Amino acid sequence: MPNIDLDDEFLELFYNITNSKPPKDLQLLDLKNQLINIVDTLKELNANAKKPIYSRAINPLPPPDEEEDKKGPAILVVDDLGVITYQLRVLLSQFDYDVDCSQEIYDAVSKYKKRKYAYIVMDLFIPTEREGFILLTELKKMAASAGANTIIGVITASPRRETEAQCKARGADFFLEKNSDWQNALVAIMKKYIDADKGDDGDEDDY
Repeated sequence: MPNIDLDDEFLELFYNITNSKPPKDLQLLDLKNQLINIVDTLKELNANAKKPIYSRAINPLPPPDEEEDKKGPAILVVDDLGVITYQLRVLLSQFDYDVDCSQEIYDAVSKYKKRKYAYIVMDLFIPTEREGFILLTELKKMAASAGANTIIGVITASPRRETEAQCKARGADFFLEKNSDWQNALVAIMKKYIDADKGDDGDEDDY
């Protein structure tokens, strides 16, 4: 990770790489820390792999017009913290996921009604556990009603042991606690599902 000062030059460089703008609540120090986490995750994934997971795993994102025809499975990230949605958008986009983000439950439901997402990664506390359970239940109902095989994963910093069982009971396909290595674990989980889809029919599902 280059030692770049937190100034206009740093922001300009980062925006040119990601072709995106940060949320209003994103502070420069938070942005730098998230960038370090992303770079470390990418380095570890590629170091452990016999060959790159995706051809553009560690390269800058191409301009939007070049990216349009190369997008992979659609994924919706739901978290009330802008710094988390921004981090996951950048990280998952590097692996060719077509990423949308939402920071509250009504917007997430609205987005799902308009598009068939192959995957949803949602925080449980948005902003409280009660809203998270409501959203998870509603998304599973809508997926079943539409006949969509949407994989829904829950990520949370909650240390309560019963939380995972409660999420699974409401239909969560996987559960991930936000520990020190959760970004790496999330990418590994997503890749497992993608590989399983390719193994079933030779190609990714059409979403």
